[in-house]
Amino acid sequence: MKRNVKITLIACLVWVLFVMFMTYNRYASVNQAAVLNPEELREIGALIYEQPVALQPFELIDHHGRAFTDASLQGKWSLIFFGFTHCPDICPLTMQELTSFYQSLEGSLLQQDTQVVMISVDPFRDDTPTVAKYMTAFDEDFLGVTGEFSTVSRLASDLFVTPGIMPVPAPDGGVPRNFLIDHSGNILIVDPSGQYRGFMEPNIKRDNMKQAYELIRAAL
Repeated sequence: MKRNVKITLIACLVWVLFVMFMTYNRYASVNQAAVLNPEELREIGALIYEQPVALQPFELIDHHGRAFTDASLQGKWSLIFFGFTHCPDICPLTMQELTSFYQSLEGSLLQQDTQVVMISVDPFRDDTPTVAKYMTAFDEDFLGVTGEFSTVSRLASDLFVTPGIMPVPAPDGGVPRNFLIDHSGNILIVDPSGQYRGFMEPNIKRDNMKQAYELIRAAL
């Protein structure tokens, strides 16, 4: 009888140790998965800064006619893209990729606190109605933003982006109607405290975009 009790106690102890071991492994795996490897992240087309970058106060206007300020970057993760409505290639392609990426998050907590923002670097042609019309081609949750070029340029500088815009002289010497515009194709990542954390490169693949974003969110 005593022998049976002893065997039972040993079996219970082994079971308790087994459960503790499995629990430890589970949490160790979670913590390991949350460790961000910059080299692996860079291989899939993303980069994260060692230290977050603070942004200066700014005030722009979104395509609904509402103020878009530094406070608009508080409380959510923001994916920011600098583009313009007359862009023939990289802008619509990037916005389509962002649309597919954002919709792939549907129903998840990640989507609930993620906002996607396109900021125009061409305020000479991109007034609010023009930006509003352009944004109808993408997800309805996205925000298109415009404003004074000096404000956009200062914000872009804070985000390590330097947009360039040069008017093309009109044949009749009148007001230029075309512009040569240089801008970054990076997708910039701003955390819920409004600090710049890193970016995803223009050529990042759709699946890698989601993978990189999930890794960054889990680690920061």
